[in-house]
Amino acid sequence: MYCSISGEIPEEPVVSKKTGHIYEKRLILKYINAEGKCPVSGEPLDETDIVDIVMNKIVRPRPAVATSIPGMLALMQNEWDDLMLETYTLKSNLDTTRQELSQALYQQDASSRVIARLVRERDEALGQLQAQRAALAQAATGANSIAPETPMEVEVENQAAGPPPELSEEVMNELQATWKTLTKARKKRAIPEDLTPLEGIQSFKEKQSWTLHRTTPAGITCLSLGGPEKNLVLTGGVDKSVILFDHLTGVQVAELEGHEKRVFDVGFCSESRFVLSASADGIAKVWSVESKNLVHNLTTHSSEVTSICGHPTGKYVGTAGRDKAWALHDLETGKCLRYVAETGFESGYENARWHPDGLILGTGTGDAQVRIWDMKNQKNVATFKGHEGGVVGSLAFSENGYYMASGGSDGTARLWDLRKLKNFHTIEVGAFQGSCVKVQFDLSGTYLGVAGGKGLEVHVVKGWSHAVSLGEYSKAISGVEFGPNAKFVVACAMDRTLRTFD
Repeated sequence: MYCSISGEIPEEPVVSKKTGHIYEKRLILKYINAEGKCPVSGEPLDETDIVDIVMNKIVRPRPAVATSIPGMLALMQNEWDDLMLETYTLKSNLDTTRQELSQALYQQDASSRVIARLVRERDEALGQLQAQRAALAQAATGANSIAPETPMEVEVENQAAGPPPELSEEVMNELQATWKTLTKARKKRAIPEDLTPLEGIQSFKEKQSWTLHRTTPAGITCLSLGGPEKNLVLTGGVDKSVILFDHLTGVQVAELEGHEKRVFDVGFCSESRFVLSASADGIAKVWSVESKNLVHNLTTHSSEVTSICGHPTGKYVGTAGRDKAWALHDLETGKCLRYVAETGFESGYENARWHPDGLILGTGTGDAQVRIWDMKNQKNVATFKGHEGGVVGSLAFSENGYYMASGGSDGTARLWDLRKLKNFHTIEVGAFQGSCVKVQFDLSGTYLGVAGGKGLEVHVVKGWSHAVSLGEYSKAISGVEFGPNAKFVVACAMDRTLRTFD
């Protein structure tokens, strides 16, 4: 009586009721669990088709070589030889791995030295360029001072050297009027009846996903929502382009090209008639949504422009850059109305956003601070310190005007009370290396979106409790926005994906 699988005498014999074949019990049970059929005939077979055979338990005899001392010594010698061969193989593999690791560490060290040298040369070149610009500006100023007094036949605006030292009375009146109107309307505004409730937010799932921008270099760096139904998504990429995408139809509306380096920030302005973009090439651009053409090049900054945002009036645009300055521009003419540079700061700006009423500008800096500016006198009226090192790369104001959220590279989102000027709540979500936590309130101020190393989360403002986590990401999330009445959430990431959740 032999097992049909192993061909040996079974210790626990069983027989198949369907085929009559005899098997070793442990072997046939493993085969049935893996294949679900008879190993000989191929017929379907399960454990109920197996019947135990009652017989005396078989005691296997010792192998012939183990019945004497010389035989046992030979067995032990063979095992010892096998052990020595395996040890030698392991040591050889260990030596090979050590050599490969040493080579990799050497290459990494050489690469680090090359990168450090290139960065140093770049900084030296930038310093020389700035010195040349300053020399040219000084030479131009000297030439103007010795020019003949005969007036040239040019427009007065073209003779102006740089932005004015303060905002004009006309602009200030416009800002004040907008502030009064928006403040009054905000106090009367109630929470929309069709706002998505907490239960609806908690049931959000990923609905659609698209891949935008080029693969080399890859990554979506920012996004903004616009259009009459918030159907238009504006994204900026590492590939230097700006894409206008309709997420309701899944159609790319336009690709706006003109920047020479990666795009840091994008936005809509003037009821979505214009789109804005800021780039590492030191230029901010204004584009027409209708014609898809470039309207203005804003060249006020002397270094990378990291942020751009349309003012609530719909007539002005704010920019901020790593030249430690922020500026206000006229949307219609592209003219710089005010350029505020602070030489006392250690680092430049990484983000800037307007307060809902338009008289306050919040800026996140490269030295982990948040600076608040009063547009009445364009002065820094408050500085928030709380982030632990790194940069503050994301800011958002709540619609009620009382709260501000900031996201930093320290992996935290911090909530600030603008009335008491203090940090009253911190959300830890982690951050991918080289990225910042992204924050965004919905228009009603009921929900807060927070994107970091742990993924995309939605928190309830009342109580600041966690509501839901959305999606899984392999790379840093670079932007998050809410749809009208929090009906959906849109997010983009450095893996080139644009996703919607509802």
